[in-house]
Amino acid sequence: MTRMVDWLWRRTEGIASWNAFWVLLIYVIVFTILFQLFGASYPEKTFDGHRSGVQVVDIDRILKNFDEHQQLDRYLTQETALDLLYPAIYGLFFAVAIVRIKPKGWHWLVAIPYAAALFDYCENVTFIALVLCYRAGHEVSPALAASARVASHLKWFFLLILLPAAIVLAFVRRFQ
Repeated sequence: MTRMVDWLWRRTEGIASWNAFWVLLIYVIVFTILFQLFGASYPEKTFDGHRSGVQVVDIDRILKNFDEHQQLDRYLTQETALDLLYPAIYGLFFAVAIVRIKPKGWHWLVAIPYAAALFDYCENVTFIALVLCYRAGHEVSPALAASARVASHLKWFFLLILLPAAIVLAFVRRFQ
């Protein structure tokens, strides 16, 4: 595990300039705004909109509601366009921020944004598959729904660790 963390640290350190930090921050802001604009006409929160992770019981209801409001294709476009880029952007942003802070003895934290992005990609792939399966037969595969739930919960788990850790690190670094 230590070798993997060291490898991630060195790779991230190679791109962790202040310019990269600011460019990635701008991308995070732009994508966040695009998600808000995309979702403005949605009838309810998307799968990603459930902050603790989507539940299996919610998936069928969300798909039906989006289908009834003719927003399923729009959501699929969001998932296949915006949400396939966003995890890489926020994952790199937070990894660069952690490397820029240079926490002594806390290098393992660089793995958290990458883990969050990895599970976000798993979540996105299952969401895309759910939408495609639903469009094909108006049914939801229980196994696929369960996979989406697990990926969603793991993504939010790592994000909920990441945000307070980044704030604490920045605070500690500021007063060292």
